[in-house]
Parts: sequence; C-alpha cells; structure tokens
Amino acid sequence: MELSDRDVIRFNAEQCAKLAFPIGCPVWYNFSGHEGTTLKRGIVKSAALRGSQLVYEITYSDDSEHIITEVVEDKQLGFGATCPVTISSAHNDDSNASEGEIVMCAQSLSSSNSSKFMYSAMIFLEGSRVRYESGIDGERVKYRALDSAVNLADNNNDQPCQEEPTVVSAPAKKQSGPIAATTPPSMAGNQCQCVVPTSIRVGHEVDNSVDSSSRKRPRNEEESKVKLESTLRKKNKYPEKQPDLEIKVPLWLQKDRETQRKLLHHLLGRSSSGRLGHNMKRINDESQCKIAVVWDEKPMIIKVFAKNKNNVAPRSKLFPELKRARLMIQDLFAGFVGNDGSRGRLVYEISRCCAGSHRPNANKSTSNAVRDINPLHTDRSESYISVVDIPNEFVREGKHHQLHMTLVGSIRDIGCKMNIVADGFTHTTKLCAPYVLVYGVRLQDVDQAVKMVEDTIRQT
Repeated sequence: MELSDRDVIRFNAEQCAKLAFPIGCPVWYNFSGHEGTTLKRGIVKSAALRGSQLVYEITYSDDSEHIITEVVEDKQLGFGATCPVTISSAHNDDSNASEGEIVMCAQSLSSSNSSKFMYSAMIFLEGSRVRYESGIDGERVKYRALDSAVNLADNNNDQPCQEEPTVVSAPAKKQSGPIAATTPPSMAGNQCQCVVPTSIRVGHEVDNSVDSSSRKRPRNEEESKVKLESTLRKKNKYPEKQPDLEIKVPLWLQKDRETQRKLLHHLLGRSSSGRLGHNMKRINDESQCKIAVVWDEKPMIIKVFAKNKNNVAPRSKLFPELKRARLMIQDLFAGFVGNDGSRGRLVYEISRCCAGSHRPNANKSTSNAVRDINPLHTDRSESYISVVDIPNEFVREGKHHQLHMTLVGSIRDIGCKMNIVADGFTHTTKLCAPYVLVYGVRLQDVDQAVKMVEDTIRQT
C-alpha cells in the first residue's frame, strides 16, 4: 500500500538524501521473529512524515515478479545486504570512520544496547585487503553515498566523440588475483538474531556465511582508473540475441567524450574508494534482469535482458521485471543530472524508447505520451506525460512567459497540468533545450493539452 498525499508531508529528493535511509538504499524489514513471519528485503522509494512519525515507502518484487510497495516506519528498517556504509569507531565520532558494506543485519536482544540493530560488515583496508567485523552497534553505521556527483555545466560543447569506440558490459569485470581477507566471523557469540542476505521464513535453518570474494576493493584510485581504461578498450563480447529492452541514451546527455565517461562511471557505480559495478549488480539482483552498457557508438545504448532460463516465456510475462529494471535505470540517470530541470525530458525520452505497457500504441495517442513517474514532482506518482519543445528564439524573446499565462488555466480545465522548463520558471535547465512537460491522468486529455501547446507556440 502506497502513501496518500492527504495523510502525509513528503520529502523531496534533496531532503531524502539527508535521511538515514535515502532513496535507493537497500534495506531489511519485518524483523518480528515469530514463526512463519517473512523477513523482507527492498529498496527505499520515498520518505514522508505521517503525523510525527517518519515513514518510508519500500519497493520489492514478489514471487510473481510484481512490484510491491509497502509503508514502513523508520524504526523498523535496517541496512540491507551489500549496502555501502561508513562505520565510525564510536557513536557520533566520524573522525576515524571506515568504509565498508553490510554483510548481515540483526536485531539486538540486549536491553542495554543503544541501537535496535547490530551489523556484520566487510570493511575495506589498504590495497585489496578487507576485514570482517561483527557485533557493530547500529549507531556507528551510516549510509555511504557513492561518489557519482557530476557537474555537467562545464561540458556544454557540442563536439562529437573522436576516440575509438568501446564496449562495456555489466556487471564490471572482476579483478584477477586472490583477495587477502580474514574468514567472516560468526555472529553467534553476540546477543542477536542472525539475518542473512536472502529472503527467508523465520524458523528455517539457514547458512549465515557470506561469500564476498567478488566485492573487492581496488588497490588505489589510480589503479582503478587504469583498470577501467583497459576494460573500456577491450571489445567485450555479449550475446547476439535481441535485448528485451534497448535504452538509447539522449545525445544531449553525452555531448563530449568526457561527459560520456562520467556518465559511464555513474551508471556502473563508482564508490569513493574506486570500486566499480555496484549499481549494475544491484539492478541485476533486484530486477532479475541482465544489463549491458554499450559504449561503442553514439548514442550510448543500455541493453536489458530478462533472465528467462527456458527462453520461452511470453514477452508480456516479462513486463514486471523489465519495468523494474527500467525504473531503476531511470533513477540512475535522474541522479546523474541532479536537480537540473532536464530530468523531466530525460525520463520521458528513456521511457518513450522502451517497449512496454507504459507506452500506448501510436494509433492510440497523438502526443506520443507515456505512462511514467513525473520526475519534476516529489510524490513519484504515475501519470501520462509528454514533452513539447520550445524554440530557443521563443525563450530569448520572452514569449514562454506569455505561453504559460495563456494556457495554464485552460489546460487545468481539461484535467491536465503543465511545467515549463526554461529560464525564469521554477524548473530551469543547463543541459537540454527548453521544453514543456504536460501530464494528466487520462491519455486523451494529455493528447488534447499537447495539441493546445503546439498550436499556441505555432501561432505566437
């Protein structure tokens, strides 16, 4: 069950980033411990205040690959397996914090413990070494945002790529050679109930050891860069079969080679320690799809393959997992552009190029609308959205203000709304051309509203 806007005060993306569990954070919940209770693993979708209580919307895929959303109070959440974190030496002392990943999460049975949860984590050391620590008080653990912030304003030239094309398939290629690590310690000696990184029924016997040999840390930042470069230069072969989804990355998002490279780093998931492939692995695990990023042409292409072992399932039955993968990839792109108003056009263009039930047939929509999340709003509710380009001279002459005053009331009267993304409005962009985002509940209403915008631009 999702949150109703009438009952809550929602946090925007910037506010959510400051919370203990930001958007995209993997979590465990439903820790009651009673026989027959199912422990659940999901991803944070949004956060809000319901009265005085902080609550989160958590999404996960059920056994039928349907996307389920549940509302969970903040005190019932623990960091999920492989979640990137920092671990301080003492509560509220971040001066000597270490980077790591969560291996296990547990409820504390000790009444004297200041935290409800305790963790076992893999902590990164010098070079390729790691160590495991168990019994970590939850007060010492904080979510670690991956280093993917990019300033695109400095890359606004339109020069085409000149370097040799390359291909990258995800997840990223593992480094060769053994990893020096100690054996993961058991948490049996602590006063806690062990939780392993898989969905289980309480009361079943489980193995609490975790193979983390694939989660290696590069020796240093420079080595990571060299290894990435060598990986990019190698033509990685990928199955010749047709992908179930093919996402063509907008050209305005990759105007030069350096911007392409930054985008690639962001998509793969590059932590501050230089480790690659985290984002692709997470999407692979959560969506049950295989993702390949093809970098040998412009535009960059992301291919999505459903993990269909028998290769005989009807395409319609693959839609839930393909939608999950598409939405997670869209969120990665939205994180790349940040608060820039281009995120509305970005989501629309990505959604438009993907086949699926979200995209009406051409003979059903005159506006090429798609049903997707409106990225310019914080509630992440779905509606039909479409984009209308605004000519640059239209903006230079200030006519876009007249466009807004002329249409905002009449478009509202037919059950739709519009956002103008241009200088002088709430949403501005430095990355793409100015545009109008039109959205509404009914497809035919959006078609009508888009025609009104196009006619007004043409006649002004």
